[in-house]
Amino acid sequence: MKKYSIISLGCSKNLVDSEVFSYIMENSNFSYTENLLDAHIIIVNTCGFIQDAKIESIESILEAAEYKNKGICEKLIVTGCLVKRYFEDIKQSIPEIDHLIDLKDFKTFSKIFSSKLIISRKLLTPSHYAYLRISDGCNNCCSYCAIPLIRGNLKSVPIEKLVKEAEFLADKGVKELILTAQDTCQYGVDIYKSPKLIELLNKLHEIKGIEWIRILYLHPAHITSEIIDTFAGLTKIRKYFDIPFQHINDQLLKSMNRKVHKKKIINILEEIKTKIPEAAIRTTFIVGYPEETHKKFMELKEFIKEQKFLRLGIFSYSKEENTMAFDLPGKVSQKTSEKRKDELMTLQESISTELLMKFIGKKIKVIIDQKSDNKDFRFEGRSYLDAPEIDGTVFISEGDIKVGDIVEVEIIDSWEYDLIGKII
Repeated sequence: MKKYSIISLGCSKNLVDSEVFSYIMENSNFSYTENLLDAHIIIVNTCGFIQDAKIESIESILEAAEYKNKGICEKLIVTGCLVKRYFEDIKQSIPEIDHLIDLKDFKTFSKIFSSKLIISRKLLTPSHYAYLRISDGCNNCCSYCAIPLIRGNLKSVPIEKLVKEAEFLADKGVKELILTAQDTCQYGVDIYKSPKLIELLNKLHEIKGIEWIRILYLHPAHITSEIIDTFAGLTKIRKYFDIPFQHINDQLLKSMNRKVHKKKIINILEEIKTKIPEAAIRTTFIVGYPEETHKKFMELKEFIKEQKFLRLGIFSYSKEENTMAFDLPGKVSQKTSEKRKDELMTLQESISTELLMKFIGKKIKVIIDQKSDNKDFRFEGRSYLDAPEIDGTVFISEGDIKVGDIVEVEIIDSWEYDLIGKII
């Protein structure tokens, strides 16, 4: 049997597309391999969101092209967000590519292998967790963001279809369901004329086999008290709030078209902490956005010091063509942006270290992701504090457990971003 390999870049939403492409390959009598040396077909599913992602995508395509040039693989197929943005440029500049597939064009992809088109998924995650993409595209039009240019306006998946997909995943052994979208709070607005995240969560909560539900990408402009109450009330929902604030200065928030101001952000945080004291809050901020003066940057730094987020990511502003922010005055140099990013990440390291130390001696549930490559530990897992590939790890030295188990762990030590525990 011939083999294929897929390089899936970018976000979890793109990974879901990769899983559909993988299913089509399996349905065409190919088997999956992680080793590019063994692959007859190499598929690169690209990201085109920001400059760093575009560079990574191009480098991955060129790496795969070398396998084609050396006769190791028979076909090189490239798809994804970068292709959507730069189809003709890629077509002309990288002749080694056999097929350029437009974003989510599964029909054309299946025709390459004379396969009947069936939209399903072969999971590329460990079998105990999976992403459920509840919508695609976005209506928010943040000034720096190219996503609406690439994936279009918000397109929600009907509740019944999502419930059916979640039941399918549960039957495959998935225990943790991770909801993903550009803005999960706005789920359903396009097809139901009002947000339906709460209704969806209540239905997913009833599915047998699903033990954890994690929600990503909650836009702060659309978080409501009812959503926070639902997090507090449904036991399967992890008390993990992924809210990309992007900045805290009101002038920059307005320029970013975030439709939220500093006072509301503080109110959201206060409400979450009041109703769910144990909540883990993850956020991201952008530094180096046009007209981010030193004073505005210091306002952001002081805010991070005050709020002490458990999980935090910092991005340097990426100037993207055809976005509203592209021609804004007040450009911040790349050197300054990187310096500010490093400064905030150094601050966050100390905050995370301080907060994680408070978990020592506590007992928490952990889902076991894999056997550890670290010789000092046997297993690695995640608590409610941690989304896969993004946050920290719980390292476990011993215990009669297996991958996919959800177990109670006593935390005995902590590092900057990770915890160490033992099975109780």
